[in-house]
Amino acid sequence: MTTHLQYGIDLGTTNSCVARATGLDLRVYQNNDQMNVTPSVVRVLKTGRVITGKRAYNAIADDAANIAREFKRWMGQKAGKDFPSTGRSMSAEELSAEIIKSLRDDVARAEGESPTASVVTVPAAFGALQCEATARACNLGGLVQAPLLQEPLAAAIAYGIAPGARDQRWLVFDFGGGTLDVAVVSTKDGRLSVLEHRGNNLLGGKDIDRAIVEHVLLPAVKASFRLPDPAEDPARFARLMQHLLVSAEEAKIDLSSTESVVVSLIDLGLDADGRAIELELSVSRSELERTMEPILDRAIRLAEEALTGARTASDDLDRVLLVGGPTQSPHVRDTIASRLKARVDLSVDPMTAVARGAALYAATIEREYHPPLSATRVTAEATRQRIVLAYDAVSATLSPIIAGRLDGGAGRVSELRLETDGGFWTSGWLSLLDGTFETQPMLQEGKASRIFIYGRDATGTLVDVEPDELSIRHGLVVASPPLPHTLSVEVMRANGKMELDPIFKRGTSLPAERSVRYRADRSAKPGLAETSLAIKLWEGEAFSNPSDNDWVGHVTIEATEISRTIPEGSEIEITIRIDASRIITIEAFVPILNQHFADRLFVPKEQEKDYDEIASTMPSEIEDYRARLTNIRSAMDGIAGSGDKHSEEVGRVQAELEDLTAQSKQYSGLGSEDPDQAKRLAEGARNVRARLSNLEGAVGGVGRASSLIEAVRATRESTREVVERFGDAIEKKELMLLEGQLGPRSGAGSDEQLEKLLSALKSLRWRVLAAQDWWWRELFDSLKAPERGLERHPGAVELFSEGDAAVRKSDGTRLRHVVNELWKLLPKDQLQKDQERVIRSGLRRY
Repeated sequence: MTTHLQYGIDLGTTNSCVARATGLDLRVYQNNDQMNVTPSVVRVLKTGRVITGKRAYNAIADDAANIAREFKRWMGQKAGKDFPSTGRSMSAEELSAEIIKSLRDDVARAEGESPTASVVTVPAAFGALQCEATARACNLGGLVQAPLLQEPLAAAIAYGIAPGARDQRWLVFDFGGGTLDVAVVSTKDGRLSVLEHRGNNLLGGKDIDRAIVEHVLLPAVKASFRLPDPAEDPARFARLMQHLLVSAEEAKIDLSSTESVVVSLIDLGLDADGRAIELELSVSRSELERTMEPILDRAIRLAEEALTGARTASDDLDRVLLVGGPTQSPHVRDTIASRLKARVDLSVDPMTAVARGAALYAATIEREYHPPLSATRVTAEATRQRIVLAYDAVSATLSPIIAGRLDGGAGRVSELRLETDGGFWTSGWLSLLDGTFETQPMLQEGKASRIFIYGRDATGTLVDVEPDELSIRHGLVVASPPLPHTLSVEVMRANGKMELDPIFKRGTSLPAERSVRYRADRSAKPGLAETSLAIKLWEGEAFSNPSDNDWVGHVTIEATEISRTIPEGSEIEITIRIDASRIITIEAFVPILNQHFADRLFVPKEQEKDYDEIASTMPSEIEDYRARLTNIRSAMDGIAGSGDKHSEEVGRVQAELEDLTAQSKQYSGLGSEDPDQAKRLAEGARNVRARLSNLEGAVGGVGRASSLIEAVRATRESTREVVERFGDAIEKKELMLLEGQLGPRSGAGSDEQLEKLLSALKSLRWRVLAAQDWWWRELFDSLKAPERGLERHPGAVELFSEGDAAVRKSDGTRLRHVVNELWKLLPKDQLQKDQERVIRSGLRRY
């Protein structure tokens, strides 16, 4: 039985694939339809039966409501799919698990058993939440061991098995159905390493399909028919869009090999006048090329950014490696070659390259799990001499080292001989020294060598050994994968503002581990769950404002698990580990308790992002951004030379803002029928916020209005967090009304309006928190902390005693009175800080 994984799975947005690397062989498994790739589509029938692949895809036109596709884009968020046929709802990881099961079944038909371990690929741009969700999908799909590999690395491995791959620099252009990954890789000294990466999880071939619908098919249909209003009948409009998307994808594929195609639009339902929507129109390749140009332009810009980040000119590239279905388009290939001025490599099937590379990588990873052996096999293996081997399954040199020892010490075997299949090399009989040996085989360049192992005893009689063979492939050795996003811990500053403390910078080699020290920002009391201390992690590069990054999750020092109080200011040592699959574990040590708290970072579904909810507030957000940009322009006009220095960036932000506005209008029509659209809005808004913050910091002098806008925005976020968690229906309605006031910020009286809105938001947050008994207990504990110095004030000791009695008796009214009296003893600025406490990270800098 092999000791290595061997299998690799490309779990794609549009199509998925499974391959296996065994010694000299690399095999891509076909499905029941005799295809190398399986559409990542799931259908649930009325009987509850789940159908995947091409049969599910073929039913899109007839049963779109009960079919899920492109769900890889939903990984790590709340979005899921409801199936009306059964009333069942499935998350992205549950749907992905069905695809994994289907691929395992394809292998079982060929091999007689399903693999329980496989490398599974993910986009390099995936965040920690998405990697965590993928890991859950693998477990649900029946994989006991499933290390994750970044897709550009997998593709480079597949291309790198050909001779002559050493000491080169490549650009991996992985343009899939739903995601884009661009990576600059080096093969210096036979080591395959990523120098720079750029990616977009919401840019792929499906966006070309949508562009064809929006700019070609839908206008033609609208010209002849009165279509249903998406706002009045969203379900009917969504069904029409599904039909058009299928037709667009078919036309796009056909136009890769022909100059024009006739698109027959039939069975699209009835228009608003009751007429059957049926139409035929001709679409040319040139029309397709014009339509896809903006999408290609965005993709090429990311490639150029990756080259700049890697300090690599196009002339320094040896080749561009093409991966993904859209790269089969002649126009895509020609555009990449002409814009990047580099040779395009077409030597590997772009549809299966990722799975092939994943399988080759899997052959270098040892299994952690072995199925139990049958009794017959146990008996047979018991008669063999077990050998423990140490070698690299992939070698960058032609003469690697193989070392080994007899398991259990000296045995019947006194000599071993290793030789390659075909007699290219032999070690001769090696005498064992204390049961150990070492040898250096000769490999063939760019090939895998199968090496047989023979044993004999002191009399020269052959003895069966286990294992009796191994394989070593000469080729590129994969360096440690890089971390694509900076990972930070949220901490509280002295002024009460949250900021990020970067722990692992972008590009850190994985796996990685680091320990850092913090202090408890507040007291944690045994048994009082509401005083637990949260360790919150974020991904991104905007360190001054956590909300401009992606929330990864948190681990909590549970107050129900502590033996005694952790006073405010106590030292807490945090150890964070990230493995090669980007799975995060955290260990916290509290010296004052001599107690450890350890957990794998996990985000329950209810705490994952609800992008539909975020997108619903986008119109008011956009007005916020417009006002900030206006103030930035005003500040630039008043600063000599500032306009020239920052005008280009202002123009980029303006363009992104216009694009965000258009997307917001489109979302209002489709709504939750398109989960991707909500995520695009949220991601676009985050990018605009980050750019605006950077501009405001760079320009300076933005003025009071901008400061007020920023204060309103920050207060709105903290108020929303509190109200959504603890508020009642009336308070949530009040928040909605206040958020509705976030309109244009120009004109007389705008500062006064902002101040009123800021005050109203703070008041609402205060009222919601003030209704929570736990909040008053937490405030009371913090006021008792020695560093607050209140025990020196007359009357404080008596108030502390009265407060302790109120806590013991759960007398909330009395405790509120005590806290209010203690507040009177504080300086005004400290009082304001206390009154604005909200749910937050439990840490501050050491």
